[in-house]
Amino acid sequence: MSTKAWMIIGAVVLGIIFLSSLGAVIGLGVGAALAYLGWRQATLSESIVMKVLWWMILVIGVCVGISSLPGIIGVIALYLLIKLYEKWKETKLYSYED
Repeated sequence: MSTKAWMIIGAVVLGIIFLSSLGAVIGLGVGAALAYLGWRQATLSESIVMKVLWWMILVIGVCVGISSLPGIIGVIALYLLIKLYEKWKETKLYSYED
């Protein structure tokens, strides 16, 4: 099989992997956003009550992120899909076919 055929097969497989783990990827992003928001606001707050509230939000965000850990597989699949697309464009750019 040619290189382009392998690239197409790889793109289909990586696309299926990414789409099947899309929920976990979204959960991972939400967890990371909550954790960052909690940490950022906890460091800026002056009130002890608000610090405790923001640290609780941070812990909730970390728990959501840990529960969505399979989303890392989806992120890796998306990264490989982007690299495969760049390689596809590179092979298309230097094609010597008439």
